[in-house]
Amino acid sequence: MWENKIQVKKGNIGEELVLKFLEEQGYIVYKPITNSAHCFDNLAIKDKRTAIIAEIKTKARMTYIEATGFDYRYYKEYKFISEKYKLPIFIFFVDEHLKEIYGNWLSLLEKEVDGFPRKISNDKIILFSLKNMILISKLSVDKCEELKKLSTRNYDYKGI
Repeated sequence: MWENKIQVKKGNIGEELVLKFLEEQGYIVYKPITNSAHCFDNLAIKDKRTAIIAEIKTKARMTYIEATGFDYRYYKEYKFISEKYKLPIFIFFVDEHLKEIYGNWLSLLEKEVDGFPRKISNDKIILFSLKNMILISKLSVDKCEELKKLSTRNYDYKGI
């Protein structure tokens, strides 16, 4: 079952944290209720006038380079939706290694910084420089430990 997957459990924790942040900023958050593939995680509306798409990636940064990223096919989907419907997309990264939530607008992540964005693994993944991220908040030690227990990485975070 989908909800029992370790990645889904980890992602749910990250989503909870970011949704709490958005609500504290005055946003009302809407989530898909259909239990099937959907094009984005959350629509957030503030003051009934400002709508954004909030995408949440619960994952630690890359180990040996100062970057993070996600599937390139999702990037293309986000770009399409953003351009077609004129909705800005903010990508949040919940990073248990750096103990932070950070991110930026997709339109700003696309701007070149230190050779990023960069596609890797035969164009399966797109990476963005950590220098292009805005700090959203710090994570508690307890939340970091909870997230690390759900990590699917098969190695430790040494050397960073």
